[in-house]
Amino acid sequence: MIIQHNLASMGAFRQSKITTSRKAKTSERLASGYRINRAADDAAGLSISQKMRAQIRGLSQANENIQDGVNFVKVGESGMQEVHEILQRIRELSVQAASDTNTAGDRTAIQREIDALSVEINKIAYGTSFNGHHMLCGETAGSVGGGAGGGNSGLDNIISDSLSNRTTYGGSGDDYMNSAIHNPDGTIVFCGSTNSTDQDLDGCNTAAGQRSGWITKVGTDGEVLWTTTVDKAGTGTFSSITATADGGYLAVGNTGGKPLLTKLDADGNISWTYQFQCTGTDNNVNNAFLMQDGSGHVFLSIQSFDGNGLKDGRGDPLGGAALGGRDAIMLVIDPAVNPNDDYDAFEKKAYRVGGDSNEQISRLYPTSDGGYIGGNYTLTTDFKQSNNDGTVIRPPADIIGSGSHSAFITKFDKNGDVEKILRFGDSPAPGVYHNSGENISQIIETAAGEYIVVGTAGISDTVGTDEPSTDETNGKNIWVMKLDKNLTPIWSRSYGSSKDDIGSCVVETENGFVIAGKAGAMDRDVTQKPGYSGDNAWVFMIDKDSGDIIWDEVHGGSGNDSFSFIFEAGNGDILLGGNSSSNNGDLTDKNKGNNDAWFLKLDGQTGGNAPSSGGGTGGGALSVKNGFIYLQVGAYSGNSFRIDYADMRTAAVFGKNAALNVMSHSSAEDVISLCDQAISYVSKQRSRYGSYQNALEHLYNANAITGENVSASESKLADADMADEMVAFSRSQILEQANLAVMAQANMANQTVLKLVQG
Repeated sequence: MIIQHNLASMGAFRQSKITTSRKAKTSERLASGYRINRAADDAAGLSISQKMRAQIRGLSQANENIQDGVNFVKVGESGMQEVHEILQRIRELSVQAASDTNTAGDRTAIQREIDALSVEINKIAYGTSFNGHHMLCGETAGSVGGGAGGGNSGLDNIISDSLSNRTTYGGSGDDYMNSAIHNPDGTIVFCGSTNSTDQDLDGCNTAAGQRSGWITKVGTDGEVLWTTTVDKAGTGTFSSITATADGGYLAVGNTGGKPLLTKLDADGNISWTYQFQCTGTDNNVNNAFLMQDGSGHVFLSIQSFDGNGLKDGRGDPLGGAALGGRDAIMLVIDPAVNPNDDYDAFEKKAYRVGGDSNEQISRLYPTSDGGYIGGNYTLTTDFKQSNNDGTVIRPPADIIGSGSHSAFITKFDKNGDVEKILRFGDSPAPGVYHNSGENISQIIETAAGEYIVVGTAGISDTVGTDEPSTDETNGKNIWVMKLDKNLTPIWSRSYGSSKDDIGSCVVETENGFVIAGKAGAMDRDVTQKPGYSGDNAWVFMIDKDSGDIIWDEVHGGSGNDSFSFIFEAGNGDILLGGNSSSNNGDLTDKNKGNNDAWFLKLDGQTGGNAPSSGGGTGGGALSVKNGFIYLQVGAYSGNSFRIDYADMRTAAVFGKNAALNVMSHSSAEDVISLCDQAISYVSKQRSRYGSYQNALEHLYNANAITGENVSASESKLADADMADEMVAFSRSQILEQANLAVMAQANMANQTVLKLVQG
């Protein structure tokens, strides 16, 4: 007999521990109701279960969003119902007034009521809102663009007549506007460069003979609210500006060729400036653009001229290792952080996009799936993404054509990573370098979920489609391409004159796409305007489906004039901005010096001078989402539902220049016809809202059914079977008691040794 090792007791103790552990797990399952409480219970099952739970909770929240959307649509439809009632009453009064049995006094009384009712239509349009969204004005009070959202008051005059009459800004020197944003309150903030020290630049501390970065805020009456200049090396300029969540602004450009960031508060005071480190030929950096990413951060694009010559705040190559030639460097930054104080917190993400030659991504624009799209030109076919952590990936790329200097479009996902690259364009001889090839200025997403690309091309090929594009004998032309949502070309067209033309910007309106830029001559597609010469600002509308020109307008004088900014006002007018060196023609007695920034407002239907009724508010830089909202109606990214705003203002319902005059038989009959058209217009918009409600209700039911089925699957995987667990718990209890009894018996065996000693 041995006593140092009680093997029987040790075996029973080991089994007891196993039983106790099993009992503890069973108890946990009984208490929680779940079979999987930690990854060790079922690693694969946990991963599947969590994905299912994310889907279930996402569907639940999506259905709440859908219910909000249904209520949104109901509010809008109720406003349209009242507009219908008013239109029916106006028509009834018009029928009454059309009879010559009425006296002049009778018709005057009828006219007064019609006038009052037409005003009431506007009141309903501006008064119908859901959580700040005025859905019957064709606009949203909460659009991207910065600043506080505007209220209802003063909406009729939010864009003043002064802008209709052509307004210039600057001084006696050269003043250039490169980028502008239109705030929700109707104000405009633009940026560029100046060497003026007088007039609008008086007191801005710009040294005589030096060039400074220039930022100006313009009020709704066209007045200068404030002007700020920033000068680091006497060569400053700003190329892009965006509003920030704190009501201020962030501008980017360069000074001495080095990228420069400046943060301003709401009053134009400089909060901080930051200049990236540069060596070598990176001192020639001249391209940098900003875009909001929807989360308070800002997307910044910079072109690197010298590989690793551009450094971040840590002294490392900005955006990772150089890919070759000039790279497009992309950063996600937090403008709430001063990079001079904490660069690590300022830079959220940085990487490069490019290849073994030169690439440039200019302006960036948001897409409905939460991502971004941008582009300009490339000289490579070997595309890569180089990250700060040293990794290099090859995103999918479609290459159309064999030109050396080609258009370059990059689609980014919501995290900022490259989702797809499209390169297209040719040259006179395949593979031959062609410096006047394709360049992209702007890309917007259309209401149909497609893309419109606007730029400049100087080639004689098909630019990726079977449609003729440009003819080199006519110089460079404005080039427009329509792509589907997968970035597949639908059609490609060119527009312009016999000399060099430049396409700068585009906006979508109800009747077509309005494109603006510069025309080098007044022939071919450009309507002649006597007395104008040089480069003239050119704006034209094209049909959304065919691309055919609907109307075009030339503006400027005998100097050089161009457009670089376009925005649609809520009433259909378009606001244009650009640069002008003319002091005749449209700019007679308006030029302040050599070159000025200038704005004008046009009728979005005809291109003519906009009426004095003013426009609406709305917001943001260029292709901001104005005039519609997206509902998140599913658990995953991309499950969105678009609701377009309906314009129920009097000018939209009856037409811009409609006269509701019933003082004679013939004019009253005209009003009857106008009412019939207006009733049809409102019926169409109201029917669209009805289709929204029906579609949303079907989506709600589909989500509910999907949620139930996924919940059933997740329950089968993760929930505990209480009956089985009770059986297991009882078994563990019995085994635990048996183990204790065995250990007691094993311990009693050793006690016999004491009896031997005593004996």
